[in-house]
Amino acid sequence: MEIKNIRVDSRGIHGQVAVSWIPSLGVNRVIVIDDEIIKDEMQKSMLKMACPKNVKLSIISTDRAKLRLSDPSSYENENIMIILQKVNTLKTLSDKGIIFPEVNLGNVSNRANTTQLSKTVYLTDEELKNIKELNKKGTKFYYQMVASGNKEAINL
Repeated sequence: MEIKNIRVDSRGIHGQVAVSWIPSLGVNRVIVIDDEIIKDEMQKSMLKMACPKNVKLSIISTDRAKLRLSDPSSYENENIMIILQKVNTLKTLSDKGIIFPEVNLGNVSNRANTTQLSKTVYLTDEELKNIKELNKKGTKFYYQMVASGNKEAINL
C-alpha cells in the first residue's frame, strides 16, 4: 500500500477530488475514515456516487482504520487517498496509534466559533489544539486546495 495523500475535506469526495486529485495522484482506492458516516446509509450512498467508478472505495471506522493501516498486507499494490471529513478524526486515530507524517487541510468549512487558518480552512479552538498536539508528534500540516496548486505549509 502506498498512501499518496491524506486530506481533511469536510465535503468528502466531490468533483475536485474525483476529477483532479485522484487522477493526478494515480489513486486506485479512496479510504474515507469516519465513525459517524459508517452508520449513515445516505452519506455512504453519496460518497459511493461521487467516487469514480474505476476507483475502489472503503468507508471505515477509526478502529478498522487502525487494523487495516497497521497491516502491511492490507491494500497491497494500491495507491491510496485517505479522506477525513473532520479534523478531530486525526486525534481519534492518533489516540489509537495512527499518526500520519503529513496531512493536507484542504477544506474545513466555516462554522460558528471558528478561526480562519487559510483560504478554506476554519478551525475551532479544540481542532487547533488537536492539530498542534499532532504537529508536536511529527505530523506536518499544509494547505493545498487543488492538486495542481502549491503546497503551503501551515505553521503552528
